[in-house]
Amino acid sequence: MADITTDFVPCMIIPLRHHYLLLPNSTLAEVIPSPRVMSTDDAKPNYWIGQCVWNAQNIPIIDLEGLVANSLSNTSDATKLCVLRGINRAANISIYGLPCYGVPQLIHLSESALKQAENVIESDYVHYQIQVGNKIAYIPNLDAIETMLSQQLR
Repeated sequence: MADITTDFVPCMIIPLRHHYLLLPNSTLAEVIPSPRVMSTDDAKPNYWIGQCVWNAQNIPIIDLEGLVANSLSNTSDATKLCVLRGINRAANISIYGLPCYGVPQLIHLSESALKQAENVIESDYVHYQIQVGNKIAYIPNLDAIETMLSQQLR
C-alpha cells in the first residue's frame, strides 16, 4: 500500500471588505451576527471600531483592513463578527473581534497550495499576502495585532 501523506492544515478563510483573511482554524472561537457595538469615549485610532459583549465579557473590535492600510474604517455593512482567540500570552488579549462580510469557510491547505501574491502590501500586521485559488488572502501577524490591542486597552 502506498504512503498517503496528510500534510494539510485546517484553516479558515474569512471575507473582509476588500481582501480575505487566512487563519488557523484553532484561532476562531465563534462567528456571530454583527452585534451592537459600543463606542469608547477615548480617542482611538481609525481602525478601532469599539467593543461588544460576547459571553458576558466586553471584547475589543478592530477593522483589520483599516489597521493594515492605516485608513478610516467603515464596517457598517459587515454582516458578521469573527471572535478570535488571542495567541500572544504576553499581550494579555484573550479574545477580540474582527468584522467580516460573509460566511467564513473551512479549507484544508498544503504548502504546495500557497503562492505569494503579486503587489503585496507592506504592513507590520501582515506576515504574507498569498493567493489561495483565485482569492488573495492576508496571513496576519497576530502577535503584532494583539500587542497593539493591548497597548490601546491600557
